[in-house]
Amino acid sequence: MPIRKRILKQLYDVKPTRADGSLDLEKIEGAGRIVRIERKIFPEKKNLYRKISDVRKSAGFSYKSSQLPKKIDPEKKKESFPEPVEARRANIVQLGKKVSKVSEDNISISRVYVPTVFHDKKTEDQKTIEERFDLEPNDFFACEIQKKEAEFEKPKTSSAADISKSTENLLGSLENRKKKKRKKLRFRKIFSKSTLPANLFSNSFAFVATILLFSLVIPSFALVQKGLETKKMLSESGENILGELAVAQENLSSGRFENASSNLEQSYEILKNANSEVSKIGGDFSQILRFIPGVSKVATANYLLDAGENISLAGKTIIDSVKSLANIENPLSGEENVSLAELFLNLRGGIQEATGKLETANEDIKKVNFEDLPSEIQPKFLSLKEKLPVVISSLNSFSENSSIILDVLGYNGPRKFLFLFQNNQEMRATGGFIGSYGILDISDGRIKKLFVDDIYNPDGQLTARVIPPEPIQKMSAVWTMHDANWFPDFPTSAEKVAWFYEKTGGPTVDGVIAMTPSVIEKMLSVTGPIDMPEYGATVDKDNFAEIAQYEVEVDYNKEQNQPKKFIADLTPEILDKLINTKNPKMMLETLNILSSALKEKHILVYSKNFNVQKMISDQGWSGEVLNSSKDYMSVINSNINGYKTDAVIEETIEHKAQIGEDGGIVDEVTITRRHNGGNKKYDWWNKVNGDWVRVYVPEGSKLLEASGQTREFVSAPLDYQSLQFKKDPQVQSIEEETKVDEASGTRIYSENRKTVFANWVYVSPGETTVLKYKYQLPFNLSFDDLHHPADSYSILYQKQSGSIGSSLSSLITFPNDYKIIWKYPNSSEMNGNEMTLKTKLETDKFVGFAVEKTR
Repeated sequence: MPIRKRILKQLYDVKPTRADGSLDLEKIEGAGRIVRIERKIFPEKKNLYRKISDVRKSAGFSYKSSQLPKKIDPEKKKESFPEPVEARRANIVQLGKKVSKVSEDNISISRVYVPTVFHDKKTEDQKTIEERFDLEPNDFFACEIQKKEAEFEKPKTSSAADISKSTENLLGSLENRKKKKRKKLRFRKIFSKSTLPANLFSNSFAFVATILLFSLVIPSFALVQKGLETKKMLSESGENILGELAVAQENLSSGRFENASSNLEQSYEILKNANSEVSKIGGDFSQILRFIPGVSKVATANYLLDAGENISLAGKTIIDSVKSLANIENPLSGEENVSLAELFLNLRGGIQEATGKLETANEDIKKVNFEDLPSEIQPKFLSLKEKLPVVISSLNSFSENSSIILDVLGYNGPRKFLFLFQNNQEMRATGGFIGSYGILDISDGRIKKLFVDDIYNPDGQLTARVIPPEPIQKMSAVWTMHDANWFPDFPTSAEKVAWFYEKTGGPTVDGVIAMTPSVIEKMLSVTGPIDMPEYGATVDKDNFAEIAQYEVEVDYNKEQNQPKKFIADLTPEILDKLINTKNPKMMLETLNILSSALKEKHILVYSKNFNVQKMISDQGWSGEVLNSSKDYMSVINSNINGYKTDAVIEETIEHKAQIGEDGGIVDEVTITRRHNGGNKKYDWWNKVNGDWVRVYVPEGSKLLEASGQTREFVSAPLDYQSLQFKKDPQVQSIEEETKVDEASGTRIYSENRKTVFANWVYVSPGETTVLKYKYQLPFNLSFDDLHHPADSYSILYQKQSGSIGSSLSSLITFPNDYKIIWKYPNSSEMNGNEMTLKTKLETDKFVGFAVEKTR
């Protein structure tokens, strides 16, 4: 490539002129610096030896060495550069002086390519100068020579003919670009950092910082003293507040709500006054003061007292809401009483308001500096900090699930519920034998009708003929409503009972609610004894079961033939005693009893409304068979023709899980049933207990051994086919897939995503029967050093609905090279390679741990 083509043409920037050719000083004055380039771009002479490779690196260029400019041949140099470089530079200077008489050092070259002069070391003695063109890395090039010159006199008008055509084009471009920004650029130039002293900004910052420091530190000396006084004030106020709160708690426990409200008001006033004093010290600077040693006591007091105010206000709000429950009238009186739904909405509103205050208090408590508190109140503070989130969570849960209660109260429209009274002295899958039932009509929180009746009355009107499950055929040839709670999954049984009720001529219901006598016993512990002169008895929590059973089995009017009339007569008496006392404490205790009964599955609720049922299920009130990703066990007893002997049966469940070296798991369940009857006052407690026992385990489990059961097969009491009895689809599905273990006679089938082992078990009065199952689980524990270094084992023990609670013993063993890295619950004990837990199965229990292999 010819050398000429590698030489870049140059453009030179000149000063702007007017149309007549004179220098435009106004435009020059208004022009600002486009970019400021550091001096190092033009190094001193001794550093002029620049390697082209260095420039290329800084510019980010990459090209081969063959593409680099070569030395210019002296002959061709004359053709390309008719004038020497120094001569051309001098011409530029002269041109600038001619036009504006500015100094050589103030000439700027904008957006041009400039030839860089290098001294060739090899020819330095001969003063040979080579020129190479180097492309600057930026897309423009500008410089400013820092030599100071005296100002020139205002230039005289020059002829436009002295200015080249290219210069005129450049001036026009600059004029358009600067026209609208002249003032702004002038302002920028005036306040350019180069026009101000170099250390002015740093000095100004130091001055401002000093002023701020004095403005904070000087008052802080007073605040530190106040902070020290605050701790004393906290101690004194804290003792008074804690005293009032302690009395309030005692009054609440005793049901003296008026006194408790007064205590909370007094504590609020103490807190308010103390807070006012602290506010004078700290004011709104708590966020800052809490980080200053000594003064942080002021912030701590402020946060603590604010929290105390909100807690007191929240407590008073809840008390006022609970006191409104005193307006409840007996819903069975037949009068137009206050709506239960309205009272409940008022209670919910108060709880939601109180929850907001407690959440605010909790945020303040988080900001309290524990070290600033007086030692005498530190333990109480820690207790409050730990318990407050639990209270908030409970109140939030109440609000979130209040829609369930409102739906049951008929707030969303009229509702009709089927009540089932399940006697857990004669156990069945969902809680007990259905001896009585009731129909509740409720709308807008007002009970329109409550009808209670003996279960055998609608059974006598049953038109459908359905083949009962095989075990029931031992005592009943026809499947009826009182035996329809056959499935442990309550939603399934509730649907079945409601279906049978419709087939007796009953109405379609919106839901089903089941309850055991245990709930009434606990209610009587609140109401105290209730006189029943019609029956010549006084009923209390200790004799209720005995009297109720006696009135049902023996002492009823044979002419009226209403053995369950006693339950129907007792129910309104309990409600009347609870409501007419106007005692908020009694109402709260009743709510606690209902809450515990739901948790312990003595009350089960089913709704045909899908959304309501989902909320019921989420709360654990549905009595459904739960899913479990790991191990699972539930023992279901169904008393078939065993009288009321479950009242005197003591049951113990022992579960052992052995984890092998290969990660395989073998479970063993031992069920011990002891009959404590035989010498009881009434004969129904002295009979043989006949029990159809079903053990639910993880689906796919393989039975290895079984013992203690009675091998028995029930023959059909009727020719169901010739009598055209229908098969229930769910029962039929189970019985068709049932397999019988040849060695033990155990029936094995699947239900609710579980494998079921079923057998007959009999225990006579004064004797004990032990039933054992050993089975292999369908999953293993596995470990992989890279992707799966740890694994877990867990088991869900699900309690049978209505059970008073069996004793449960859990033992899990694992190889010695397993290391426990997590376990639940904390109450479980570790002993070498064993984990044990002993408890009473009053609610569902979960046990589990995570492990990793040590080698």
